[in-house]
Parts: sequence; structure tokens; C-alpha cells
Amino acid sequence: MRRLARLLPALVAATAVAACGADDEQPAASAQPDTTRLTVEVSGARPEPITIRLRCGGSEPCDRPRLDKLAEVAKPDDPARACTLVYGGPEKARVTGMIEGRPVDVTVTRTNGCGIAEYEALFAALGRKPPVAP
Repeated sequence: MRRLARLLPALVAATAVAACGADDEQPAASAQPDTTRLTVEVSGARPEPITIRLRCGGSEPCDRPRLDKLAEVAKPDDPARACTLVYGGPEKARVTGMIEGRPVDVTVTRTNGCGIAEYEALFAALGRKPPVAP
């Protein structure tokens, strides 16, 4: 019993030290707010889907104007926005992933004037020509 009484303070101290975390711990790279990882899957332009991936952040710096354009495309639609009723084609681009640590899941279609503009802006930000059906 005396032996347990002598070990108890040491056990309590060891448990308290083990429960403490270091203040200087860094979050994992995937959780950093400057990380951008996007997958763009295009359907309707070719018989098979087209997949484009963009990764930057951490050790690979992101191009600020490109990120700003991508973030603009990824914003939710404004219900008060007026769009021309012009059909641009069957193409759809689904954008999923993270922009600067924020989740993104948006689909851009060419079913009206706003969608056509967003589709073109998306691919301009990716530095690619927009794929369209022949």
C-alpha cells in the first residue's frame, strides 16, 4: 500500500504531461488554408468525360489571379441575377475539391448566358480552351 502511495504522484504527473500537446504543432498539409485541390470533370463535350486536376499551395504557390477567378466561379448563384435565355450546348463542368481550404462542389452548365460566361471563365482560370461538343 505504501508503494502505491509513493507511485501515485508520479503516475498523476506522467498522465498530466502525456495529455499536454505542444503549442507549436503544425496542421497537416491538407488542412492548411492556402491549399487548393480541384477536380473538374467535363461531360457532354466528348463521348468520354474529360478530367482536369489543379493542385497548388504549401510548397507550390498558387497564382492569385487564377484563384480569384476560380473562387468567383465557385460562388453560389445569385437568385436575383438575370441571365439571357441562350442555349450554349450540352457541356457540364463539375468542380469539386478545395479552394484555399474551403470546400467546393459546383456544376457549371451552358444552358443560359450566365452559364456560358461561367464556363468560359472557369477554363480561362485553368489556362485552357473550353471543351465544347463538335
